[in-house]
Amino acid sequence: MKVLYVSDLDGTLLNMEQELDVNTCKQINELIEKGVNFTVSTGRGDSVRCILKDVHFKYPLMLLNGALNYNWSEKKYVDKLPIVKSTAEKIIKSLENFNYKRFQIQTIINEHLERFDVSDWDTKSECISLNLLYPTEKSTELAHILNSIDNISFFIHKRVYSSGDSFCDIVLKDISKASRLKTFKEQYGFDKIIAFGDSENDLPMVNVADEFYAVGNATEIVKQNATGVIGNCYDNGVVNFILEKEAM
Repeated sequence: MKVLYVSDLDGTLLNMEQELDVNTCKQINELIEKGVNFTVSTGRGDSVRCILKDVHFKYPLMLLNGALNYNWSEKKYVDKLPIVKSTAEKIIKSLENFNYKRFQIQTIINEHLERFDVSDWDTKSECISLNLLYPTEKSTELAHILNSIDNISFFIHKRVYSSGDSFCDIVLKDISKASRLKTFKEQYGFDKIIAFGDSENDLPMVNVADEFYAVGNATEIVKQNATGVIGNCYDNGVVNFILEKEAM
């Protein structure tokens, strides 16, 4: 049986310093070398190239909640699914008076994924994703605004590394970690998917993965929907689980 292990990053594979522990990295490489299929699915973009630079991935990485893949061996972004320009402009206009702390757009320029404040966006470039950081108490208001806009999907999740704020990631309609994972499974012929996560934007993977495990520090709603709960992100929970699974 061809099995793929796929992990979220922040709050799941990374520790609370937003780093990949040196020992974790070593263990992942040893697993990959032994033939274990492993990749990540994350809301992050270009930062993965630095954070995960020492991992010897054999499969692409799924980025921006499914809006983009990064081909690790060829060092380039592939399979992009951008938001239509007119829709992106409508989103930005609709949130002019919303009380956000940061509102950015991610776009590909000269084969590099770049992040800008929306006010600095050159509309000649594609909108791959829009990202907001805002006070958590504004979540209902934000969801109401975005629900009125066609042809988008959005994911609201609390900030992992500090309290009080939340993130909202906006992508093309019907795009999610689940949709990308489903395509990935079909493309590479995996028989089974085992996924790991900690936050609300990981929940779509529950519908595609054969098994989905919440790390011990995950939010309660993620734990409630998981196949089971494993160790914490700061105790190498994901890799320890894979090691135990592969030893059976």
